[in-house]
Amino acid sequence: MPEEAPRRLKRAEAVLARRTGRFLLVLERCTDRHNADAVLRTAEGFGIQKVWMVEQDPPAPKAWSPGTVSKGADRWLDLEIFPKVDDCIEALREQNWEIWATDLGEDADELDGGELPEIPAKVALVLGRESDGVSEKFLAAADRRLRLPMQGFAESLNLSVAAGLFLATLFQACPQARGDLTDSEKDSIRRRWYSTLATSDAQRKEFMAWVDHPPDPLDDPRPSPEFRRPRVPKRAAERYGIERD
Repeated sequence: MPEEAPRRLKRAEAVLARRTGRFLLVLERCTDRHNADAVLRTAEGFGIQKVWMVEQDPPAPKAWSPGTVSKGADRWLDLEIFPKVDDCIEALREQNWEIWATDLGEDADELDGGELPEIPAKVALVLGRESDGVSEKFLAAADRRLRLPMQGFAESLNLSVAAGLFLATLFQACPQARGDLTDSEKDSIRRRWYSTLATSDAQRKEFMAWVDHPPDPLDDPRPSPEFRRPRVPKRAAERYGIERD
């Protein structure tokens, strides 16, 4: 094993140290692939590890698969897909998740940062379909129904925006959720991440040699400054005279 661990693994450890197993995000019957990708990216960016997706019923002609909008976020998540709502609800109950469904109804509790809710040990936050929201089945199964305060003409927000606001409020109410994964959970995730981060068989062998003795995490999980430059599409760069690397 080399004396100095690769920076890529140190960054992975920094991200892993901030992951949560307390919150699970459920995306139900999403009809737009780009919206689904954006939600995955938002969830991963907030430190969510588990995302469950419920397919449309009847199923869409083409099965969902991650696209470019997710920026590869699906590679770092524990992603599970259910064919039907009933299957997902049953799995949530078996694993003792408390179900918090998003709902535009007037009788739903308004999620206000000034009055933060008490957070249970395991919360499954359910986001519904773009057109009509969370299904009646999920609403009936929910332990709590929540809505975001809206002050304009718009009645609802884009799915990824709504996901970000709900998750931000949950973490504000329960900051101790960050970094609460067990050692066994971290070990399982670490093995998958280290393998995914490698770009060759030789590098994969090098990275996997660190699995049982992981390096200390970086203080900041963000990429190093040279990799933080905005990514500008070629056409946009040509139109606005922006230099691309």
